[in-house]
Amino acid sequence: MTTSQLNRINYFNVLAMLLALCLAFIVPFELFLLSYAILGPAHYLTEISWLKGKQFFTLKRYDSLLIAAVFVIALFLKLPYANIIYYTFGLSFILLVVKGRINCLLAFIILVAAGYFLLSHNLLRTIFGLYVPTLIHVYVFTGAFMLFGALKNKIVSGYIALFVFLVCPLLLCFLFTSANSAPALWAINNYKSFSQLITTTLRNQSVDIYTNPASIILTRVIAFAYTYHYINWFSKTRIINWHRITITMGVALGLIWLGSVALYFYNYRLGIKWLFMLSLAHVILEFPLNHRSFIGIGREFKFRLIKQIK
Repeated sequence: MTTSQLNRINYFNVLAMLLALCLAFIVPFELFLLSYAILGPAHYLTEISWLKGKQFFTLKRYDSLLIAAVFVIALFLKLPYANIIYYTFGLSFILLVVKGRINCLLAFIILVAAGYFLLSHNLLRTIFGLYVPTLIHVYVFTGAFMLFGALKNKIVSGYIALFVFLVCPLLLCFLFTSANSAPALWAINNYKSFSQLITTTLRNQSVDIYTNPASIILTRVIAFAYTYHYINWFSKTRIINWHRITITMGVALGLIWLGSVALYFYNYRLGIKWLFMLSLAHVILEFPLNHRSFIGIGREFKFRLIKQIK
């Protein structure tokens, strides 16, 4: 893409962030629920389709099947979500950096053995089980993609967009902290499924998440992170061309999206279970791409450091 096209996309993202910021101030609970129900499945479905076309960014053709197999086996064994995320996250990295199937197998065995001890620690169990598939995925990984893009493209607008992205959560935490409007009744009834992220972060299981100032501030940050995460994906359509699919695939994805949204609003409990599994699948299948992004960031910084030394 040309520099002018990239600039337009980056400045559009800045406007999108500011819009999400304003809505998160005013209606944080409603914003999160609507974004999760409507934008969420559209993002999950189209990204999974795009990742499949890119071989899930794994080195070998069937590596993604190994990751999926670990995911399915872990679900079948009813392992905690912390274990599922830990195993698939680690295996995705192993398959990218370790050469040879025997070496990969040995590395995975060591990973599982280490997990027996690491995941016994409550903090690490919470990070993998709660934060990696939620806030770390929608905010940290999104920020990594933005940083990698800015480093590769070397244009000012990319760094401006990244700066705004980093500042927005701070503004949500420190501006208008006393201006809290009561959420709508439907939001109160439906947000309960997501309360664990609030109560665990605040370390208070009995907190009133709808009136507590800290809870409202945290919900603002969550609503902003999720909403912009989805918008960021759709803003990159012309960059990564995820929309270049067959008409049959497009119709299929559209029908599944409509069904997902309808199910969410018709039967909330079934809808939230379906969207959770769809979200979890897209999080896990994206792990190789996440690792590649951080590796790429490291290479970009290394290149700049070597250039400075020379």
